[in-house]
Amino acid sequence: MRFRVSLLPPAEEEIGEAFHWYFERSPFAADAFRAEVIAAIDSLAEDPLMWPADAEGVRYYILRRFPYTLHYEVTGSDVTVLAVAHQRRRPGYLAASLRGTVSSAV
Repeated sequence: MRFRVSLLPPAEEEIGEAFHWYFERSPFAADAFRAEVIAAIDSLAEDPLMWPADAEGVRYYILRRFPYTLHYEVTGSDVTVLAVAHQRRRPGYLAASLRGTVSSAV
């Protein structure tokens, strides 16, 4: 079974911001970041249940080469990427963001 993956606008913005940050420093790094994010999204379409979930059902896919984590929910055959968060920036931002997003995405 293939799952349908969608990204919330804030997640798309986070990917764009990270891509531009890497691009300013190295176009090669930016391309590698984009390729890894696309591979992660493709992986979620294949088997999103392989990654762990927290008490609220939010799952986490940790990128291997970059310090980012995709936070997502699975509902039936739909996967919704809620955030693509840097693992070391803005403490507390993600928890507050997901609290509002999870309830409004459901």
